[in-house]
Amino acid sequence: MPYDERLFERMLDALERKEGWSEKNMYGGRVCVVNGHAFVGAVDGGLIALCPEEALRKHLELKHCTPFKQDGKEHAGWVKVSMDALKTAKQLSRWVDASFTHASALPAAKAKPKARKK
Repeated sequence: MPYDERLFERMLDALERKEGWSEKNMYGGRVCVVNGHAFVGAVDGGLIALCPEEALRKHLELKHCTPFKQDGKEHAGWVKVSMDALKTAKQLSRWVDASFTHASALPAAKAKPKARKK
């Protein structure tokens, strides 16, 4: 099932006043990136958000949050939030703002070297 395009549009609305971010296809959906780090995205079944470790533990205690997994592999530092918890702009903005703030504070990600063709 593809990601929810309307959810992604709502995420973009929440990021309207923030600078320095971009968007790209990743994790089977559409994500936003700042400082070289993906920080929030729309994927099949909801939103994914990058979180600091202490916040992640608290989020995973909530009934609408689960660890983010792709192809059976859990992505460290990521939480998946169900659509039930994203009904209002305020609910969505909390996740987007917190993830943007966290990723913005991380050291810039180094670009991965491109594979050489033989």
